[in-house]
Amino acid sequence: MKAPTAKHVASMPPALRTDFFRLEQYLFAGYVVDENDLNRRFVVELFVDGQPVKVVRADAYTSELAIESIGDACYGFAFSLHEQAVDHGSVVEARLANSDIAVGTPIALKAREGAERASPPGDEIRWLGGLRFDGWCIGDREEAPTVAAIVDGERVAEARASRWANIGNPGEARLARRFDLYLPERFADGRVRRVQFVRDNDEDFPGSPLTIVAYDDGLSRSLHRLGGPDAELLRAVQFDRMLPMAWPLSDYAQWRERFPFPAGGDGDTAPLAIALVGPGDPQPSLDSLGNAGFSDWVAAALPESGGRTAFAAEDLMEFLNADAANSDYVVLTHCGARFSAEALQRIAGSFRAFPDAIACYGDFDLDGGDGSWPVLLPAFDYERLLEQGYCAHLFALRREKALAAAATGATDLYRLFLSALEEVPAGLRNIVHLPGSLVTLDPRDVAADAPLLAAAVSEHLRGREVAAQVSEAASSVFPAVRVARSRPQGSTTIVIPVRDQIGLLRACLQSIQPAVTDGKVDIMIVDNDSADPETIDFLDNLNSGFVTVVAVPGAFNFARLNNVAAEYASGDFLCFLNNDVNARDADWLDEMLGRLNETDVGAVGALLLWPTGVVQHAGTVLGPNFAAAHAFNDRIDTDPGYADMLRTARECSAVTAACLLTRRRDYLDVGGMDELNFPINFNDVDYCLKLRTKGKRIVFTPYARLSHLESASRGQDTRPDLASRFARELQNLRTRWGDHLVADPYYSPALSLDAMPFSALAWPPRSREPRLAAPPRPVKVPPGF
Repeated sequence: MKAPTAKHVASMPPALRTDFFRLEQYLFAGYVVDENDLNRRFVVELFVDGQPVKVVRADAYTSELAIESIGDACYGFAFSLHEQAVDHGSVVEARLANSDIAVGTPIALKAREGAERASPPGDEIRWLGGLRFDGWCIGDREEAPTVAAIVDGERVAEARASRWANIGNPGEARLARRFDLYLPERFADGRVRRVQFVRDNDEDFPGSPLTIVAYDDGLSRSLHRLGGPDAELLRAVQFDRMLPMAWPLSDYAQWRERFPFPAGGDGDTAPLAIALVGPGDPQPSLDSLGNAGFSDWVAAALPESGGRTAFAAEDLMEFLNADAANSDYVVLTHCGARFSAEALQRIAGSFRAFPDAIACYGDFDLDGGDGSWPVLLPAFDYERLLEQGYCAHLFALRREKALAAAATGATDLYRLFLSALEEVPAGLRNIVHLPGSLVTLDPRDVAADAPLLAAAVSEHLRGREVAAQVSEAASSVFPAVRVARSRPQGSTTIVIPVRDQIGLLRACLQSIQPAVTDGKVDIMIVDNDSADPETIDFLDNLNSGFVTVVAVPGAFNFARLNNVAAEYASGDFLCFLNNDVNARDADWLDEMLGRLNETDVGAVGALLLWPTGVVQHAGTVLGPNFAAAHAFNDRIDTDPGYADMLRTARECSAVTAACLLTRRRDYLDVGGMDELNFPINFNDVDYCLKLRTKGKRIVFTPYARLSHLESASRGQDTRPDLASRFARELQNLRTRWGDHLVADPYYSPALSLDAMPFSALAWPPRSREPRLAAPPRPVKVPPGF
């Protein structure tokens, strides 16, 4: 099929005389007259960034035409635009209504010379729901400033601004210090409060005071305890979803006491064998097992053999064939690990709940000396397992699986876990995750043995006949390796939607040029009604051997632009790239293609950074405020992230289409992006979830690093004319994927669902039942609903 050629706004007929100009900052005017028919009057339509916003009849008196004695001179028009439409827009243009005929010349929405500029961003604070607040302090400060909260004249809490924020409009953003502040638990009493915030010099914080209300354990649980009516309980559930409660990670010990696991079980237990691996004193492990309330177990400390996670295969086999001969399952962890009271009961219960499971693993705590810190894990994540070995520090295997792995020479925890997967097709990896800590470990046990992990992963991938280079990587919590798979066969089309903003496009193309020099990559520019003459001239001269310009006129619909591109693209792989994204190195595309070399990977996303160095996108988390949010927006690019998550490739439920790589056949197979329900927002989330329904994995990699201005080309959704559209698309997301929004398998139910993922504990935790990384199931909504 032949690709469409470039098409722009039509020029005016010979007898039509028009003009379009700016009178004031928010006032635009012009005229249109048909010199062959002076009695004719026209209707003019105004567009901001291609979106129609106003219509007016051109019949106002125009002095310029009166001086020339043109008819009765009543051919003028004027438009007044909302200040946010002007401040956030890029180009304003006028056209004859219901046509592509331009009236005058489009006007770039740059500040008028001498016009008052918008004030720079300042300090800000916001309520995240419950007792939690966050905000930022602008200014160059060597030490993190302190912000304090005052209720009824009492200074009740304070916090240091020790994290980071990207503040300001795209292209003019500044790095600011971010703080995270919680009120004491006693204020979760259902009373309306006014909270005053002051800086460290006792000056009032901008936006202070804030009015809040918080409920102990959330509104729905409070009403349930009081025996509220069902209708009110449903309303309370929605309230808790929109304004979830959060508990500080620093108060984890109190959180565990407040939300313990239910005691006991159903008594139907299976015998368990416990193998303690590595150096250390086994007595703390044995003491904790004796207090576990689970009697049918036998344990052995396997002699140390070349590393903290290593053992001799014959020692494990001897234990399983002798003392543990009657055990159905074997639990493996570090020698000295202290088991929680419910650990063995929950492990045995997971195999009852999932009879086809081949393994299970659980969360754990790290002993910090003066307290424990939780490592709260996702449902099974194969990519993160390879790069971190994250679930090999506490796991259980069926006895026959462990014997088979030991018989083939598995001599460390990483190799033993990986061996259990090698004969199992990707779609049938029934690995169960147990949310909530099962053991407390020494941090040295977890961070050690990167060479063993690298060797185990290399052997595993060789066994799967996957060509890859495995190298040790930086880490702080887990050992870490980088898996660089070979680039798959096939060509790639990079798809870049544009509308004017020639400066952004030039910078983007220049930055990605090193990735397109091998002849296997071409670029498709999708032009959506560019009106700026410089942009039009640039695009008209851009077509070359590896660059194609495709015109897709009409209202801006990001999903439609990408769908048209996918239809005409020649590449086996599609890389959707925003025009305000710049590559930071030449290897970003090879890194993403390598991840897609695994046939069960459906899409790959990159680490996107604001120009300030603050993380803009590191994977998408479902559920925050009953929507979706990018992870780690409070971290700078050198930060390792929670449990080293900014240093490792991993799976997630979705990645942003600002830089998304996928197979063209997969894209077409699921119908591409949804143009009707998600024309602008959440089309990438919806697309990734559709891939997951097909059993595909979505992978984020921090080794593809790019800069992103975010919405520099189309403006923010805070504009009044865009806010209602955003609300509609959010409602569509909640309707289609609502069940998955409250149970993202790649996000722990013990972590908060407020606006800052991975930064706080959930109050109360959501379901901590055993779980699989199961594909989502969308709700099929009939048309019109």
